[in-house]
Amino acid sequence: MEQRELAVAMRSESGSSAARRLRRRGLVPGVMYGRGIAPMPLAVDAKRLRELIHAGGYNVVVRLNIEDGGEAPTVMLKEIQRDPIGGGVLNVDFQKISLTEKVTAQVPIVLLGEAPGVKQGGVLDQVLREVEVECLPTAIPVSLELDISDLEVGHSLHVSDLALPADVVITNEPTAVIVTVSRVAEEVPAPAPAVEEVAAPAEAEAEAEGEAAEEA
Repeated sequence: MEQRELAVAMRSESGSSAARRLRRRGLVPGVMYGRGIAPMPLAVDAKRLRELIHAGGYNVVVRLNIEDGGEAPTVMLKEIQRDPIGGGVLNVDFQKISLTEKVTAQVPIVLLGEAPGVKQGGVLDQVLREVEVECLPTAIPVSLELDISDLEVGHSLHVSDLALPADVVITNEPTAVIVTVSRVAEEVPAPAPAVEEVAAPAEAEAEAEGEAAEEA
C-alpha cells in the first residue's frame, strides 16, 4: 500500500468544549499513540482527512508531518468516530507503527462475477464482508477479490478460497463461510381451519322434541 502524507498540528487544549471549537474551525481533534510513547493530542484539517480516507481507505499508511513537533512518524488510522447524523469525522486516533513490523488490519472482500445459482432461483448471502490479515504495513491489500461465477445453488465459498498476495496471512478460520447461494424455501399453504357444524335452531328444536318423545 502506498504511503501518504498528512499535515497535523499539536494541540494543548482538551475536553469537549475545546473539541467543539476545533470542529467549528474545520479541524478534527485526534490523538497519536503507540508503544513506548505518551499519547500526543493533535488537530487535523477535516478536508485533508476526508481526502486521505477517500484515496487510501482505512488501512492507509500515513507519514504525519507534525507542525512544531520535530518528527514525522509513520502511523495508521486506528479508530475514527463519526457523527451518526451528518457522517462527519468527530475524532481520529492514529497508531504509530514501524514499517518493518507486521500489523493486523481488516480488509474488505469484493465479489466478482455473477453466481449461476442466483439465475437458477437461489438467494446470494454474503456472510463475511471483511477478513483480518497480518502483514507488513506497506503490504496491506486495499481489498481481496473473490470470484463467484461458478457458485451454484447449495454451494458456498470459504476463507480458504481467497487468493492472497505474497507475505499476507489471513487470521480468520479457513473454513469460515464468505458467501453462499441457498435455495428459496417453498411456501406451504396453511391448512384450512376446521369447521364445526352447528345445527340450525329449528333443527336443534326438532331433535330435542324427538329425544323427549323417545324418553316418554
